[in-house]
Amino acid sequence: MAKLPKKAKKPLHLIISEKLRTEIETGVYSPGALLPSEFDLGALFGVSRTTVRKVIANLINQGLVYTQQGKGVFVKQQQKISFSLSNPLTFLDEELSRQGLTGEIRNLSFQLVKASPEVCTQLKLSQPKIEVYQQQKIILAEQLPIALEIAYFPLDIGENLGELLQKGFTYATLQESGYHLVSTDIVIESAHATSEVAEYLQGSLGTPILIYRYVTYDHHERPLVCGETLSLADRTYYSVSLKSRGLHNSIDD
Repeated sequence: MAKLPKKAKKPLHLIISEKLRTEIETGVYSPGALLPSEFDLGALFGVSRTTVRKVIANLINQGLVYTQQGKGVFVKQQQKISFSLSNPLTFLDEELSRQGLTGEIRNLSFQLVKASPEVCTQLKLSQPKIEVYQQQKIILAEQLPIALEIAYFPLDIGENLGELLQKGFTYATLQESGYHLVSTDIVIESAHATSEVAEYLQGSLGTPILIYRYVTYDHHERPLVCGETLSLADRTYYSVSLKSRGLHNSIDD
């Protein structure tokens, strides 16, 4: 029987979930492997089947395992998702497709809000506290939440494209609606997941996240959208390819 802390501060199902997650990540259970049955896990850890079912639900929510009716619980193929900075205007659905993944969005809200001073500056709005459209949506890959996007649109874009933006990816929707995306300003930061972000992304409170802040412009240098994309660091990463412009002088010159 596996030893568990006698005076644990966490519920047993969370402790067991973390132990199994570690074993999956270290290869004790490889992709495609069958986990022990509910009965065997209960015997292994000395817990009830109710606790075991909570453990399995936790692992499913974290995207680590999946169930097959009548067969059991299997370890998923783990794949970190890359967001390219070499061409940041690439449509996200195309980027996911290139990695062999099916992407979709789940709209959480689309509403008028008073623009903060920061949003006013980014969207080049002259009037303070002017109304803009705010959208919150979850980005999924293979039905697993990978990012939470919070975007702000000028009034005219929000009014014209509100219905479409609630169904599709931001850049693809703008481009297909006749807006030309020419450039973007980007800042990437790190932080820890709040309880709200952790819940949306099916992660753990305090887990490291990446924050991708952006302002995207058209050919007239008009900001079309600004916002931030929050993703779990254990599921996503950013990559970039850089080319040297050439060195005119050698080090020895």
